[in-house]
Amino acid sequence: MTNQDPTRLDRIEAVQASHNQILNELARAHRELAEFSTRQAERQQQQLDRHDEVLDRLENSINRQQETLDRHETTLARIERSIEALTTSTTETIQLVAQQAVRSERDRQAWQAEIREIWQYLGYEPRNGNGRSEQ
Repeated sequence: MTNQDPTRLDRIEAVQASHNQILNELARAHRELAEFSTRQAERQQQQLDRHDEVLDRLENSINRQQETLDRHETTLARIERSIEALTTSTTETIQLVAQQAVRSERDRQAWQAEIREIWQYLGYEPRNGNGRSEQ
């Protein structure tokens, strides 16, 4: 063999050197990919943590709103009961006032009739305002 003809050992060493270079490049790319993946995972974890915080705040807000809604519903129920009681009371009062008005009118008419009877009994004649009868 000549010096220009690479020997089998030289070719194997060249292939091995080429493989080592490729392996080194793959190892570097693998490290970069692992670092990139780690950074991505950290960013995603940070986003998940922020989302969890937002969800916790939303849940607390919803709970507070539900408590407020429950209080409003309780207040509304009390107001409705009060309105019903007031309506009943008002209706009863109107009925009593109407009954009293009817009784008062009957009593007024009865008293006027009695007063007329008394005047007639006494023989009184109505006057025109100057102390004399209208004749």
